[in-house]
Amino acid sequence: MKSNRNFFIPTALFIFITSLVLNGCGAEQTPANLQIGAINTLRTQLELPKTPLEFVEMTTDANSPATMLVAVYQDMDGRRFSVDPVTYQVVEMDARALLAKVSPLATVLSEEQIRTKALRLIAAAIPDFATLQTNWAYEEGGKIDNYFFNWYGEMAAGEFNRPFAQIAIYKTGLVFGYYNTLMLDK
Repeated sequence: MKSNRNFFIPTALFIFITSLVLNGCGAEQTPANLQIGAINTLRTQLELPKTPLEFVEMTTDANSPATMLVAVYQDMDGRRFSVDPVTYQVVEMDARALLAKVSPLATVLSEEQIRTKALRLIAAAIPDFATLQTNWAYEEGGKIDNYFFNWYGEMAAGEFNRPFAQIAIYKTGLVFGYYNTLMLDK
């Protein structure tokens, strides 16, 4: 009888702790966990790999309408993600460092394929994009083999930049830039 009780208590404790961990009941929602969660959500929306992240620094984001403080993380491939520590919104993803690693033999997409990809990704990244985009000015352009798709909001008094969203895509389909300051007040 004694041996059954000794087996039962540790087993019950193991099952209880495992259920807490699996159900997230024991996981603490720290600011860093919420920031990484926001980055992982964006990586899913932009179809980016989910390699490990490392915290880099707290710094200001010069692209935001009113210069704001952001937490910067970097993945193992060199992508840098800037997250608003108040709203946990990713306001920037910079992967320009990856452009030097693109093989010259990589398949090149047509401009229409790149445009289609940009529209699909921005719609995935911005909830209710189809409705909201009617309030924004749209521009697209390119520079050599880089394509930029931009949506601009109205600049408010006292802001340094107008709010905008951008997807930057290299000719191979590599997403090397994402910005979104349009949704900071949402």
